[in-house]
Amino acid sequence: MDMDDFSAANRRRCEAPDGFNHALNSWSLSDWMTATLGELGEAANVAKKLNRVRDGIPGNRETPQELRAQLADELADAFIYLDLLAQSQGINLADAVLRKFTRTSEKIGYLRPLRA
Repeated sequence: MDMDDFSAANRRRCEAPDGFNHALNSWSLSDWMTATLGELGEAANVAKKLNRVRDGIPGNRETPQELRAQLADELADAFIYLDLLAQSQGINLADAVLRKFTRTSEKIGYLRPLRA
């Protein structure tokens, strides 16, 4: 997946009349952050249930496989919102991640940098 292509498609779907019909700039930074954190909260709830599986605690209605699929979906939702949040602030998320990964790698002496 090319991140620039994904981001462009993500924004088109967000704003398109046959998509969510939601202008990127119609939400504030805190609106986008709340949406992103809401998805991360849903992922955290699934993680809690997976911890129950790990610890042998009963109470889940889903199988571990179903929970892992739910976790993947919630993480994907959070990523999609995070990309839109970044775009709303004029940030290219792929570039920001690459810069930060490289700085941290240099800081800790990791000599195999990520290639764009």
